[in-house]
Amino acid sequence: MPAIQRGILQMPNPVAETSGDDQPSHSPASVSFLLGTGGDRRIWPDAITRRNRYGTRLTPVDDEISFSSTTASNISREGFLAAGVELGRLIDMASPSPVASDHWFADIRERIACSLGCAGAHVILAASGTDAELLALCMIAGLSRRPLTNVLVAPDETGNGVPRAAAGRHYSDLTALGGAVEAGSPLEGLAADRIEVRTIAIRNETGEPRHQHEIDADVIAAVEMDLRRDRDVLVHVLDTSKTGLPAVTREAARHVAALAPGRVRVVVDACQFRGSISQLKQDLADGFVVALTGSKFIAGPPFSGALLIPSALADDFSARADIPAGLADYSAAQDWPAALRQRMGFAFKSDLNLGLGLRWAAALANLEGYAGIDAPRHSLVKEQFVRLARSRIDAVTGISLHQDDDGDHLGSRAMVPLTVTNGAGSFASFEECQNIQVLMRGPGGGPICHVGQAVRLGSRTVLRVAASAAEVVDVSARMATGQSLHQAFRPIEAGLDIFFHKLSAVLHQFRGA
Repeated sequence: MPAIQRGILQMPNPVAETSGDDQPSHSPASVSFLLGTGGDRRIWPDAITRRNRYGTRLTPVDDEISFSSTTASNISREGFLAAGVELGRLIDMASPSPVASDHWFADIRERIACSLGCAGAHVILAASGTDAELLALCMIAGLSRRPLTNVLVAPDETGNGVPRAAAGRHYSDLTALGGAVEAGSPLEGLAADRIEVRTIAIRNETGEPRHQHEIDADVIAAVEMDLRRDRDVLVHVLDTSKTGLPAVTREAARHVAALAPGRVRVVVDACQFRGSISQLKQDLADGFVVALTGSKFIAGPPFSGALLIPSALADDFSARADIPAGLADYSAAQDWPAALRQRMGFAFKSDLNLGLGLRWAAALANLEGYAGIDAPRHSLVKEQFVRLARSRIDAVTGISLHQDDDGDHLGSRAMVPLTVTNGAGSFASFEECQNIQVLMRGPGGGPICHVGQAVRLGSRTVLRVAASAAEVVDVSARMATGQSLHQAFRPIEAGLDIFFHKLSAVLHQFRGA
């Protein structure tokens, strides 16, 4: 456990204040501080702006407009309050029934599984989607007695550190548990030459999406070749890329898993969490590992990841896995279910990651509400958001929905990629789009607005406008009071109007007009 978290848990009632009814409540500053622990530099708040590297904050900000759930979101007021309540349950010594930390983390994991209707799955918490990749690799490497090939799909449309993590290497020089490591070096216990990474592109050189059957064929050929080389294989299914594309069909995944049961494993990258909950349940039923985060579509604070393990695989793993020791730099004991860690015999360096647990408590405030809404309503709200966002694009000079990015998948994923052009009429560069994103968070031209980070697509770069679970929950709640879909969307439409108005002003400035 990081020293700062250990000290907090050992102090009697360290951040409690007395409220009007004499019940302890924790100061917003304390909750916000702890939410920023147990992660790397990307979520450390700037001393002046109090924003992290994603531009978001760990205290509620009601006057900012956020359509950036493809990257990160400000914590919601409900999420912040939920984190405070959970912190109180854990460390209020005045409570007549204080909750032990192992039970507290078990509650978090159980709530994640129950929200997804996957009560039989084992949930392992991970500080981020990239940490979840590293965790999945170490688990499969621990089961395998052969060299291992990791078939990674669309590395340029997943997390920036994922290619290194997929190779079993430290992806940064600092881990979420505060350990200093050498970026790029193999984790302890993983030989440098044991893991090979094969990458499968989902777009061609010009940024045009490849056909699914071509991607499937590449994956199947890669698996067959590595099996002939007497290597075990970990195959990725990309549920949703940074720009909304799926990659590797479930049919292809089931096919390769059946080629050599126990030697070919499948992990579904659902870190964007933009597909259907029913599909993730089916993935677990098919024996696939599922990686997700609470910080993209779910719109919890950045750095809240999890790995869902099918029960049969969990039993196999706890019985015979030999986990690389270097995973202890990333994973704390209470990130794991007791049933697994008690049988693993693994030497954890940290007992718990309190910040990770609190971030999941905040994310669950959105996830549980979203999971309580039926799938047809999910689709209705997501598709309406995309229609409304698309209808505003033509009024803004310098952005477009490129034909290569259009398709029915946008509605189901609740995102719209915006291709940006510069004053010369050419595609804006990646760096120019990054500057536009920063300017949108500036004080001029209206409220602070958040948009998803820039993504390179061939010669183009896109910024991404997206809805989150919070919008689905809000619209559904208003419709439950008798409002029509149009009426229920009015607050979101107002936000989109402000967002696109500011984007127009920023692009006007950017184009030098």
